[in-house]
Amino acid sequence: MPNELTPAYVLHSRKFGEQHLLVDVLTLSVGRIPLMVRGGASAKSTRRAMLQPFNPLLIAWSGRGRIANLKQVESRSCYMLPRGKALFSGFYLNELLIRLIDQNEPVPELFLSYEKTVESLGGGSDPDLPLRDFELELLQTLGYGVDLLHEGRSGAAVSAGFCYNYEAEAGLKRVQADAEFLAKGDTLIALARRQMLDPCQNREARELMRHILGFYLGDKPLKSREFFYTPGQ
Repeated sequence: MPNELTPAYVLHSRKFGEQHLLVDVLTLSVGRIPLMVRGGASAKSTRRAMLQPFNPLLIAWSGRGRIANLKQVESRSCYMLPRGKALFSGFYLNELLIRLIDQNEPVPELFLSYEKTVESLGGGSDPDLPLRDFELELLQTLGYGVDLLHEGRSGAAVSAGFCYNYEAEAGLKRVQADAEFLAKGDTLIALARRQMLDPCQNREARELMRHILGFYLGDKPLKSREFFYTPGQ
């Protein structure tokens, strides 16, 4: 266990007994870990206000059990709390990490991507493109990288004028224009190049990523989607 302070973010916290908190944190050094904050739920606790989602922290912990004890915490920098849709988007990021990233698995590149996304959400910019970037980075980290520029089975280049579906663990598949499809080729190309998307492309990109992530999330829906995702949006 590190004795030195390491960058971290709180993903989720809940009371443990009357006086303590159990927090799920994402750290730069060792990935996602659970920590016990003894006395953290007390009204007199000075740590409780700091242990909020999206607050850039420096933490250290101790202990050899499955759940270590938070030893030290301090704010790393000032931050802007995401608001409105951006706040729900932040909770969506946190839930994705809790559901898909194993504990004690270092993911430094994903940590940096998460930090960049949270900063973007706090800055008030449109959340759609940062979210899509993070989702693609998350899939890459998990070993499920998505090729948005080639068909999965044939390897043919994606064309802006065609329509595509996505087969889990197989990749993109071209379909007829009159069939149900997830995204058009121009959307896929723009998303791969991290370009700005128009409202129609945003909707297609969102549905595409929901479809792909749904395969790995399984049958249990994400609670955070209930706040701001509705069919057809």
